[in-house]
Amino acid sequence: MKNCLLVAKYSFREVIKSNILFYVALLGVACLGLILVAKEFTYQTTVRVTLDVGLGLLTVSCNIIAIFLGANLVAKEVESRTVYMIISRPVSRSSFLIGKLLGLNTYLVVNTLVLSFLTLSAYFFSGGESQSLIYWNLLFIFMEASILLVLVALFSLITNVHLTVLFSIVLLGVGHAIEDALGAKFLQGAPLLKQFLEVAHWVLPAFYKLNIKDFVLYRHELPWDYLIKHLAYGVMYMMALVFLSVGIFNRKNLD
Repeated sequence: MKNCLLVAKYSFREVIKSNILFYVALLGVACLGLILVAKEFTYQTTVRVTLDVGLGLLTVSCNIIAIFLGANLVAKEVESRTVYMIISRPVSRSSFLIGKLLGLNTYLVVNTLVLSFLTLSAYFFSGGESQSLIYWNLLFIFMEASILLVLVALFSLITNVHLTVLFSIVLLGVGHAIEDALGAKFLQGAPLLKQFLEVAHWVLPAFYKLNIKDFVLYRHELPWDYLIKHLAYGVMYMMALVFLSVGIFNRKNLD
């Protein structure tokens, strides 16, 4: 655990030193700007539009950061030869990989907190009322980005950076659309395709389970067991990806 935390600290510092923090600040300013513009063109739905724009930008920023940080998780360390110095010391490959993931997840936490603060500030300033579902939505946005980060890291251990980014974007889209695809009428006459999609539904990340923005904006309530069940799904799926990534990394030839 000590080695994991040391690697996590190093990874977090590396991200902080990069230009990503600057881009997050720009995105935060853009978020506030879009919200102010949206308020000028909306009258009775100002509060809803403010929250919708803020949550949307938070989701996009977290997912973009997860993809591009995860894609370079190991490739950058191998290219700079840093990984050889680290694992040559009493630091196992498992500790190195888990530490890297912890460090990058910590940055996702910072990004989520900063943009959440800006979003909620604009929302309450516009006259919005506090509701617990908003905070659940913020947690689910972070959970989705964390799963995506580990998924991207897994792909980065198997293929190159460009294909990693491509596969991750595709799976992100599939993970949100697979429920609607399973309910499509054309599947009635295509049993093999339906069976394939059902198997994919069990294997691929079901990101739609973590998307509750419509409930936040329009229904304002969800059963507690629904929220806990989907949060548990996200945690267990992410842990499964971590174990799979560690297994692959332990067997990967770094030469």
